[in-house]
Amino acid sequence: MMLLRNKNASNLKMNRPPKNSMRATGRYVRGYYSTAAILFGLLSCILISETDAKQALFEAGTPVIVIDPGHGGNDSGAKSTSGIQEKTVTLNLARSIADQLKTRCRVVLTRSDDYGLNISERTAVANQAKADIFISLHTGSSFIGSISGETVYFYQQFLGSALTAESAAPQSLRDSNLPLNWDQIQTKYRITSQKLAKLIQYQLNNVQRPPDTKIQGAPLLVLEGADMPAVAIEIGNLANPSEKKALADTEFLAVIARAIAEGIDAFFAQKSK
Repeated sequence: MMLLRNKNASNLKMNRPPKNSMRATGRYVRGYYSTAAILFGLLSCILISETDAKQALFEAGTPVIVIDPGHGGNDSGAKSTSGIQEKTVTLNLARSIADQLKTRCRVVLTRSDDYGLNISERTAVANQAKADIFISLHTGSSFIGSISGETVYFYQQFLGSALTAESAAPQSLRDSNLPLNWDQIQTKYRITSQKLAKLIQYQLNNVQRPPDTKIQGAPLLVLEGADMPAVAIEIGNLANPSEKKALADTEFLAVIARAIAEGIDAFFAQKSK
């Protein structure tokens, strides 16, 4: 195919703007984008600052809950005949409780994976976080397979029978403000700790048929140095055939976690009155 030359091609010229005009336009465009970038950066900083401020305000008024999954690492705790380990059950339960509380509390776990901590380190996490509540999680380890149910412990020194809870129910959530040594610090939270234990017991009994959650006072070392209301919760018995199966079920642990979270909510609701 032959290409035909346009006779008028030589007469066709593009109308180009003057060079100075093009330069001015380029400067205008660059200036526009620079201004836009600056404004966008300022707007982003404002939005981030407002978000940070709201987050700080939220955290300032949010209760801090420290949850201690018992055992971990080389210390597996109790172990069922089928290989279910206490350290795994407590960590799964702690994560589930944290998930239940995350929208209304700041939750700190003393351990977030399978590693060991000594008792003083667990309590130190709660004290350093200035926690409003400390909860240590465990499972039963009785060799008697017929034993079942949950037990919520509050700290009680050796006074007569150390494993017997006081019969008189506390009438107030107020505790003593007297200065005490580190190994006696939990004694000034006896009233509020026992109240927390009762509220958690009530919620756990709501999901147990028949209700089988007990409360006991005991000189537990993991609670001893906690400078806030504190309880230890023993969930089920890994030697019990039906309970060991339940403790390996994430849906069952979610039910228990919800009950514990509701007990915590009730505690703060009463404390604010």
